[in-house]
Amino acid sequence: MALSTKQALANSLKKLLQKKFLDDITVKELVEDCEVNRQTFYYHFQDIYDLLRWFLERETQQTLQGARDWQDGLRLAFRYVQENHVIVFHIFRSGGREHIDCQFFTLSHALVEKLLDLYAGDLSLTEKDRSFLSDFYMYAISGILMRWISEDMKEDPEFLVGRLTRLLEPEIRRAAEGFACIK
Repeated sequence: MALSTKQALANSLKKLLQKKFLDDITVKELVEDCEVNRQTFYYHFQDIYDLLRWFLERETQQTLQGARDWQDGLRLAFRYVQENHVIVFHIFRSGGREHIDCQFFTLSHALVEKLLDLYAGDLSLTEKDRSFLSDFYMYAISGILMRWISEDMKEDPEFLVGRLTRLLEPEIRRAAEGFACIK
């Protein structure tokens, strides 16, 4: 029951985000739309931002579920953002911006980890070096995604995924080799 209530609240948030900015949505509106009481909301979430975080994690999980590889995961993420551009815009241009940024970081980090496993998995990297490489490329991918959103998603996602592929696939191995040589 708790998961279905949480999902119902998330569905109400998604519905309201199609109409207004996150900053303009109240707990009262959410519980009225969802037909639960305020106490039920606060039983599951501390505030709207807590619900937003849960919603974004679930949406990301569901979006990436069928990804065959890191490029497909990135492609699916770009498509999700395009298909839900109003919702993303209403979060991106509100107090919830940091939560969507964090979700992009989480997504990008997971993709970079797959890249490192695929192209540099045979190299001996310290945990610190691997973490540094993951963070570096995570910020690069997230930055591209955030810039794309802030510029109204004008570039074709396939084009961006192609560019990132041409850059990252050979570069991640080279960078990892450089770190594997340092002792």
